[in-house]
Amino acid sequence: MLSKALPSSFVLLIAVGQIVYSQSAIDPGTLYKQASPAVVLIEALGADGKPAKTGSGLLVSADGKLLTNYHVISHSKQATVRMANGDAYDLVEVIAVDKRKDIALLKIPAVELPVVKLGRSNTVEIGHTVFSIGSPLGLQNTLSQGLVSGVREMDGYRLFQISAPISRGSSGGPIFNASGEAVGIAVLTIEGGQNLNFAIPIDYARGMLGMSQTQSLASIYEPEPPSEAPKETSEAARTSITPPGRVIPEEMKKGAFAFLERKMDFWHLDDARSLLGEPTRQRDALAGTKVDGQIYAFPDPTGGMREFELNFAATTGILRAVYGYPQAGSLRLEAAQKLWGHDYRETRNANGTRSYLYKNRRLILLTDKSGLVINIAVYLP
Repeated sequence: MLSKALPSSFVLLIAVGQIVYSQSAIDPGTLYKQASPAVVLIEALGADGKPAKTGSGLLVSADGKLLTNYHVISHSKQATVRMANGDAYDLVEVIAVDKRKDIALLKIPAVELPVVKLGRSNTVEIGHTVFSIGSPLGLQNTLSQGLVSGVREMDGYRLFQISAPISRGSSGGPIFNASGEAVGIAVLTIEGGQNLNFAIPIDYARGMLGMSQTQSLASIYEPEPPSEAPKETSEAARTSITPPGRVIPEEMKKGAFAFLERKMDFWHLDDARSLLGEPTRQRDALAGTKVDGQIYAFPDPTGGMREFELNFAATTGILRAVYGYPQAGSLRLEAAQKLWGHDYRETRNANGTRSYLYKNRRLILLTDKSGLVINIAVYLP
């Protein structure tokens, strides 16, 4: 997918219907001043009308077209788009979506909006400097810097692996090259890893930009998929190790992993301690080189899994990811597929392990070479 960089006179800006040419690098501060007014915060609303999920987006036309991730809006019938200057738009419509690549083109009723300059992602190479602007954990218009650390083959498309930190709420935000042009859209981060962040190349979205027919968010609404817990088979796995003086809720006995998944966005560390006891160890959760949370390990009191790790955000202290570690040899990929299906993106890692990033749910599996599941992770977008 990589090609020679365009000559210094070439950089196409489709969004506003004009051509702009520049390849000179700009300093991060200038990039931020130029680009951040065109980066928006998206609040996907729940049935109660309150924000249920936040994401980011980039304005690509002065009359209100914007790009984001499909998963940011897929489970909501209404949304609010908040501009960097504080303006908010509650009428948000859909022009086009690409579920496979996790892209959505939305429309708000506006005029004379600032727009992001679009670059060409086929000029991006490993080692290039990139910047992200988004709303991690709702902190609107946060600037981060990193490198393109890989280009990963997925199921019918590619992803840029980047070291520019992104977190929950960054999804759908622009990834810029050193010239200040958007060359990607932040799509996911693997919070259990170190600097494993990914962006969808902007060229995949270019074909949508000429479309204009809108439809409501409700017309593409998808209910959240139900949670299911892995079923263990060994007798050892079913041995309860409940902390003294604590009672395991019946709901947790049916599936500890699914139980903890439902506590995301609700629990604080004290909630975990009250049920699971004191953690056995603690480590930093990193966004790039910065600590943005803490991860605590707890044995599974139901014995269904060997242990869990719970990831709490630094700014809010709220549980945002759960990592489950099955009993040794107890869960294979085939059994996980029966539970969650095959709708995932498979990545072969350099150490021989394989990652399975599910498209229809916030779920990641890590297996060894033989197909034994090492780790199951669920996370907030």
